[in-house]
Amino acid sequence: RRSAYAASKHALHGWFDCLRAELHDEGVRVTIICPGYVHTNVTVNALTADGSPNRKMAESTRNGLSPGLFAEKALRAIAREREEELIGGKEILGVYIKRFFPRLFSRIARGLKVS
Repeated sequence: RRSAYAASKHALHGWFDCLRAELHDEGVRVTIICPGYVHTNVTVNALTADGSPNRKMAESTRNGLSPGLFAEKALRAIAREREEELIGGKEILGVYIKRFFPRLFSRIARGLKVS
């Protein structure tokens, strides 16, 4: 299950929005980076629902951006003082589907297999 993970990601958006507003006059710029799939060991090291190690790399992660390319894009977004930057492949379309077609996104999300 991913509800706690999703809730923590949602909370980060709210926190970063507040930091951005509170610190702007002090010259602090805040960028939230929203990564898609990046080829790392995150799914290998993840825990399953019963708490046991996953030990498998998800295909989406295996096919994700290289860490180097991701880092380049993230650093560029920070240098440009972007407030929010979506970095990934075609999975980024999900953000726009949710924003503009929320009912469609909900139906799609119910049909996804979560590993």
